[in-house]
Amino acid sequence: MNSIPIFDSLSHPTIDSHWILPKYYNSANIENLVSQMKQYNIIKSFAVGMHGIGSYEQTKYYNLIAPFSDIFYPIAFLLIEPNDTQKSIQEKLKQIKKIGFKGIKLHPRFSDFSIVNPLLSYTIKTANELQLTVLFCTYFYHPSQNACSNSIENLQQLLLQIQDYKIILLHAGTVRLLEMIEIARSFKNILLDLSFTVCKYEGSSIDLDIQFAFNTFDQRICIGSDFPEFSMQKLRERFNYFTQHISEEKAKNIGYKNLETYIQ
Repeated sequence: MNSIPIFDSLSHPTIDSHWILPKYYNSANIENLVSQMKQYNIIKSFAVGMHGIGSYEQTKYYNLIAPFSDIFYPIAFLLIEPNDTQKSIQEKLKQIKKIGFKGIKLHPRFSDFSIVNPLLSYTIKTANELQLTVLFCTYFYHPSQNACSNSIENLQQLLLQIQDYKIILLHAGTVRLLEMIEIARSFKNILLDLSFTVCKYEGSSIDLDIQFAFNTFDQRICIGSDFPEFSMQKLRERFNYFTQHISEEKAKNIGYKNLETYIQ
C-alpha cells in the first residue's frame, strides 16, 4: 500500500552511479532512483553527496541534482580537516550556500574527526545561521582512534553546546535507538532519522524499538532508505510494516510531515 507519501531523509545518487563497495556497481544512478521513487510514492528526498565516493565534487554534484529540484533537496558533504579553523569552516559553508545546496552532512567516520572537536559546535551553529539543514551521522562503528570518542555520551555533550540549533541525527544511534529517543526528549530541535536503521536490522530485537518509536515518538522521527544501501521498495515495505497498527496521523508525521515542517 503506497497511499501515504514518504519523504526519504537520506539517499545517495552519485555522479558516476557507483557506491562504496563493488557489489553496488552502477546502483546509485539518479534516473534509477527517480524511477523507484515514482513507483513507491516517495515524494521527496535529501540527495546527499559523499566525499571520496562516486566521483563526488561539490559543484558537479549540485548540477547532477538541480534538474530534479522538484523532488530532491541537495545536501553537500562538509569535510572537517585537521587544519581547519572557524574562518575556514565559515568560508566552506558560505561556498556551499552560494552553490545552492540546502544543507550539509557531517560524517565523523568518513571525515575521521572526533565529535569532541571544538569546531563541531561552531560548524553546526554557523550552518543553522546560514539556513543550511544539518545532517549528522550517528553510526560510530569504525576501527579508528577517533571512533573511540564518538559515543552517545560525547554526543550528549555536543548537544548541550548547540541546544537552540537544529540537527538531524542520521540513523538515530542504530542499535542504541532507545537511548537516542530518551536523549532527544530533552532537546526540542533534534529530529531522529531512522534511515538505514529501519531496513538494516529487520528480524532483530531492534524491530521492537522501531515499533516503539513509531507508536510513541511519531512527532520526532523521520525515515529514509540510505539508497543505494536499500531500495525504495524496501523502504516502502518497512514503513508499511511499522504503520499497520498506528493512526494515519502518526504515519503521516513519520512518513513526510515531520521533515517538511523541519526544513521550513
